[in-house]
Amino acid sequence: MAPFIWILLTTAFITLLYQPVNQAYTWLFKHIFFPRRSHTLSALNRLTQELAQTSDLTELANLLVNTMGEVLRLKTVSLLVKEPQGEGYTVVSAWGWRVTDYRKIRFLPGSPLLELVKAAGPQILLREKMMKSLSWQEANQLTKDFDELHAACVIPLWVKSELVGSLNLLPLNSDQRLSEGDFRFFRDFAQTISPSVRNVFLIQQLKLANDELRDMQSQLLQSAKLTAIEQLASGIAHEIHNPLTIISGKAQVLLLQRDRKAFDEKVEEVLKTIVRETRRAADITKRLLMFSKTSASPHEKIRLENILEDTLSLIAYQTSLEGTEIQRLVAEDLPDFFGNVQELREVFFNLILNALQATGPGGKIQVGISFQKPDHVFVIQVADNGPGIPAENLARVFNPFFTTRPEGIGLGLFVIQQIVHRYGGSIRVESEPREGTLFVAQIPLAAPSPENASGISETAGLSEELFSKTKEGWS
Repeated sequence: MAPFIWILLTTAFITLLYQPVNQAYTWLFKHIFFPRRSHTLSALNRLTQELAQTSDLTELANLLVNTMGEVLRLKTVSLLVKEPQGEGYTVVSAWGWRVTDYRKIRFLPGSPLLELVKAAGPQILLREKMMKSLSWQEANQLTKDFDELHAACVIPLWVKSELVGSLNLLPLNSDQRLSEGDFRFFRDFAQTISPSVRNVFLIQQLKLANDELRDMQSQLLQSAKLTAIEQLASGIAHEIHNPLTIISGKAQVLLLQRDRKAFDEKVEEVLKTIVRETRRAADITKRLLMFSKTSASPHEKIRLENILEDTLSLIAYQTSLEGTEIQRLVAEDLPDFFGNVQELREVFFNLILNALQATGPGGKIQVGISFQKPDHVFVIQVADNGPGIPAENLARVFNPFFTTRPEGIGLGLFVIQQIVHRYGGSIRVESEPREGTLFVAQIPLAAPSPENASGISETAGLSEELFSKTKEGWS
């Protein structure tokens, strides 16, 4: 009986002491034997909680790679994530890289690394181990992908059957090796954070879709407004133009008869005013008619450099009187363009006239035409060394009837913008006070004919550096 009692008492004693002893051992392991590992687990546990509360992809990516880089003392960490639109994967943030380097990284479907990650499922890929299991051709292709990511270890992020992205790590020392416990930890960690990455990915998709929808709505509304304005402008212009022509004609006839009829000086001055103002009003109606023309305007094969030369010849007399220097920068081997001669002449004329009025006597103007073959886009640039446009007016220069000149109409740039938009192009202005002004119009090339397509040169372009500082090179 005594042994039984002794065993019972011993068991009770051990049971009572187990909890304090266990806590003591845990404390010793966490704070004495393995304090760094305990700190790492604690930091990464807090990280998973913070990631779950983040709704911005860039913020999540920065938080993830920076924390892992610091806590795990890695050389590089990067987060590769599926693009919100498209099937590719891009690096959205990295630790230990320059921003300009990792922003260039993009993996398209079919790349060796992506295919390997998809085939491996949730398994972690080690560069050294993978190279030993592949042929030299496959290993060579995969090496390039690992080098691009600056990684020796790729941890895939899966949510069910969807590959959300991957965490890509490079240790500080090449002799550092992951244990089986490390593999289990990283797999569990990836499984924990993958839903957070996917959630912000879906939020990003929704934001992009919402922005696109808002842009489409704005474009549709703007298109409807412009259509209504075009119809109104066309009707008003036709109704006003004819009476103006009659009034101007009658006044001019009376002025021609002043030799046979002695007019009072006031009457003659009134007639001259009538002619001058009716011409001004007729010019407005003419520009309104130009604005209201639709894409049904007759198109033909033309050479933009020829239209430029024709336009410059029209204003040659004015430029010679004012001593204005115009420098042509026209690329060689420009392809043919299909468009309306009158519309494109209006674009060149208004841009150059605007530069002339800005510079005044003795000004300097650069006019260039280039062609960007990859995008099939013509680029028309007009720069001047005038006083520039105040910042508060930059956003208004294309508004109808906006002008800073007392005698101006304010329709020239507005008409240009509508013509360029009609061809599916865009136009922008860059200017700073006392630094001159640059207008850049980009007009896409319509589907070229076979004979034109073969004649397009890879180098048919001009560097925009020539126009980046309009004052440079002008003495």
